[in-house]
Amino acid sequence: MKKNKLAYKNEGMENITIDPVIPTLATVISFMLVSKVKLCFRECSKIIKIAEETGCIIEIASGTKSGTSESILSLVNLGITVDKSLVLTIKGTKNQEALKRVSKIINGTSEE
Repeated sequence: MKKNKLAYKNEGMENITIDPVIPTLATVISFMLVSKVKLCFRECSKIIKIAEETGCIIEIASGTKSGTSESILSLVNLGITVDKSLVLTIKGTKNQEALKRVSKIINGTSEE
């Protein structure tokens, strides 16, 4: 299969050929989940640690409240209990790694 290549010319430069844009992962992902555990300080501190290690910003929303990995109190004050619906939004280039790790915490299967 022949690839189409894009080319452009800039003054003072030779013709430059660029390969087509390679699909990249979105830097923001969002999922609806149901919590299988209560999110207390321990679980929230693990979420913040994941955010720091992956360089992502993790946001959790439940009802009209939302919290972010930039503040442990904002996460704890959400009052996430067992079987509570929430929306998990992760911003960053390593968002899939962060999603896997955070979903383990929310599902109660974390080995950390």
